[in-house]
Amino acid sequence: MPSRLSTILREQLPEDQRRFHDAVAAIRRRPISGPFIVLLNSSPDLAARFAHLGHYFHARGQADESIVSLRVRGFIALIGARALDAPYEWSAWVNWALEAGVTQETVDAIRERRPLRGLTAEEALVRDFCIQLLTDNHRVRDATYGAALHHFGAQGLVELTVTLGYFGMIAFPLNAFEMEMTAEQKGLRTPFEPLRVDESAAAIPAASAPAPYARSATGAVRPRLSRIAGQADMPVEHRHYFDRIIRSRGRVCGPFQVLLHSPDVAERVAAVGEPILYDTLLPLPAKALTWLITAREFDCDYEWALAEHAAQKAGIPDALVRTIGRREPLTGLDDEQQVLADLCHQLLRGNHHLDDATYRAAVAKFGVPGTVRVAATIGYFAMHAVVLNAFEVNPKEEKSEPLL
Repeated sequence: MPSRLSTILREQLPEDQRRFHDAVAAIRRRPISGPFIVLLNSSPDLAARFAHLGHYFHARGQADESIVSLRVRGFIALIGARALDAPYEWSAWVNWALEAGVTQETVDAIRERRPLRGLTAEEALVRDFCIQLLTDNHRVRDATYGAALHHFGAQGLVELTVTLGYFGMIAFPLNAFEMEMTAEQKGLRTPFEPLRVDESAAAIPAASAPAPYARSATGAVRPRLSRIAGQADMPVEHRHYFDRIIRSRGRVCGPFQVLLHSPDVAERVAAVGEPILYDTLLPLPAKALTWLITAREFDCDYEWALAEHAAQKAGIPDALVRTIGRREPLTGLDDEQQVLADLCHQLLRGNHHLDDATYRAAVAKFGVPGTVRVAATIGYFAMHAVVLNAFEVNPKEEKSEPLL
């Protein structure tokens, strides 16, 4: 299927937006492509923020910023691309993964959804960690988490988790608009077998709630990672990152108390969230419904608490919130809500792509910019859900309303 969007030239943007186009081009250091084509069709500012976060995970020949090895990052990219049926991400990363040491046998097995054999101990650990987060109840088992924390350390495990979340975040806009690499892009790469999307999985599967996540007898979850709740919890040279989170949100909430174990990553994630959380391109009712559905699909307690607050403010009926929470069929929706629910469910379930009818309905109702923003909002919530679930961040830990 051809890409649903084409490149926006710098000259096509309003003059006060062109600096963001320049920022993306400078960060990427190559022609603008893929997720940045999508985002520039909606918010050039958001495109630059995505690029700045993404640069942390693939510095493209400069000194690496992430302390997680390129081999592990490439391995994660391929696992995420297969799990979310994201052919663009696969095309972007498959050669880098191979060059970093992931074997061709492993690459082929991931692509063909075969069991992974002959992995290194590190790869087996990363596979288990990622697959547990992406499937079933989206939680990491205690033994897997403990082994990963021991192997990677606090900063490394935060960065590994955000790496997986970042690839999820960009997969949803890419899939929504069926972005494909150009022949010129592919020509710069060693030939590879592309990722095939399973068309038979396009239909939304029947709603069925998974078994609830087993809490302890008291209903409490002991924090898996120490919380950075104040400047004194950080080295002096990193305390300015704490101030930047406060500047953007007024306080350092649960997710960022974890993310600040990798301070630069925390600041970049916060920057991505600002326009999604505080801009008004997506009306609050649409934003809240998107949050509710995404939080439920990832079984994320923290995000669900936040989404419930947003739904209350947006005037979404309590009955609809309960129905989403129980994963029951949604009935009685108005036209806009139905289009939005279909868009969210198709991206979050099945083969994670939009059929033509849903895509056309979304663009007719929200326009291209609004549809991009919905897909980016799903992605931002998905990234946070991966972090929140991996580190068991509980909304009950917050002294006030949960915040991303």
